[in-house]
Amino acid sequence: MLFLFLSLAQAQKPFHELEISQKSSIIYQFDTIDTEVLPAVIIRGNIDEIGKLPILIQQRLRSLGGESYRLPTDNVEEAIALSLKYAQWNSLQVWPDVVLHHSKSDFNDPYYGGQWYVENMGMNTLWEHSLGDSDISIAVIDSAIDISHPDLADKVIAPIDVADGDDDPSPNPGEYCWDSTTDICDEHGTAVSGITTAIANNGEGIVGLCPECSLIPIKMLSENSGSLSADIAAFEHAIAQDATVINNSWGFVEPTVAPTPLLAIIEEAATQTRDGKGSLVVFAAGNDDRELIDGELCGIEGVLCISAIDSYGRPTAYTNYGADVDLAAPSATVSIAPENGMTTTFGGTSAAAPVVSGIAGWIFSVAPELSSAEVAELLISTAEQSPLITPDENGHHKKYGFGIINPLNIQAALFPVIDEPETDKKSCNSSGLSSLSYTLLAPLLMFLSTRRRD
Repeated sequence: MLFLFLSLAQAQKPFHELEISQKSSIIYQFDTIDTEVLPAVIIRGNIDEIGKLPILIQQRLRSLGGESYRLPTDNVEEAIALSLKYAQWNSLQVWPDVVLHHSKSDFNDPYYGGQWYVENMGMNTLWEHSLGDSDISIAVIDSAIDISHPDLADKVIAPIDVADGDDDPSPNPGEYCWDSTTDICDEHGTAVSGITTAIANNGEGIVGLCPECSLIPIKMLSENSGSLSADIAAFEHAIAQDATVINNSWGFVEPTVAPTPLLAIIEEAATQTRDGKGSLVVFAAGNDDRELIDGELCGIEGVLCISAIDSYGRPTAYTNYGADVDLAAPSATVSIAPENGMTTTFGGTSAAAPVVSGIAGWIFSVAPELSSAEVAELLISTAEQSPLITPDENGHHKKYGFGIINPLNIQAALFPVIDEPETDKKSCNSSGLSSLSYTLLAPLLMFLSTRRRD
């Protein structure tokens, strides 16, 4: 399937005035646009003009409603020939039926228009294929999460609060408040969850990066001092639920080498879940404007470490940096808040990590057979280098990692445009992922095994 974007000038031209060339049995170039043509013609005109068509043509017409008709043809060549012939009738609007992928930009979510990061990344390119799959789950290990929020409620599975020891991760009154004991002030976990999976087209809030993925909300952070036992319990729950992606927009206050039990369970999550394909574990790089030290959470094998950039593509002033940073992503400032609220001031690497987690969930939705390592390398290999910096000889930069996450390149890798005739096209598996994509991924997996994590 191909994308077709007709320019205004082309849209105003009658079909017979376009420069048309055949590139394969079904692909034609209309002026400069490669187009997949279907074996049919679209004809629009009033009943009197339609009545002037040859009787055999009239008998084959299928009404589309009103004055619009579809004329099935035996093949694409006949569709082109008839379109060229009848487009010359000034009283008719005639065009071959073609494949069009429509941008899902008509979401009715009221704050969708403010999600600048969606437009900056070109996320609609991926949404044209899919909005995700409820079989794919994104675990958010964070502070409290408002599981009753209308942008989250219908997608929540297996909620848990490992901080308080119950199954309700909702915010507690007074927690993280400056002076109130009754207000709901903890927005962090809810905002992170919204960025990953907020429901689309429900007339509420925003659109998550994987709006049809499921959410496993895990409250681990609270005002009380954290504990190693709580951290491990959070990952144990994500593993038990076979989470596809595990987002972590948290870290330690001081530079801390990950304790070995925590390191072990994170590595287990990255490699042993999903029948051995592993969960993609995503960590925020942190917001201390410092270089990451050896052995921190971002340095654990299998962890994807995310730094933050602003709306201009520049590293944020606070983002941590270092050899363990893998990718940069926009700090998604617009998200949801508890009690059906909204925030436009969310930020930090906490808001960048869920951008990557949401897109990773989308990738798993269209290619669930991929392992966590393969998805990590797909994200890295399709990242775009910033024009503001010069990476090192390995293509890495301390603040940008291996580049800025790029949905356009992800789409091109997973759904490559192939102009050969149907019989010459590469074979595809049931998910629609071309074998070419696997060919591209293979050398990158070797790259993963040798990549420095210091």
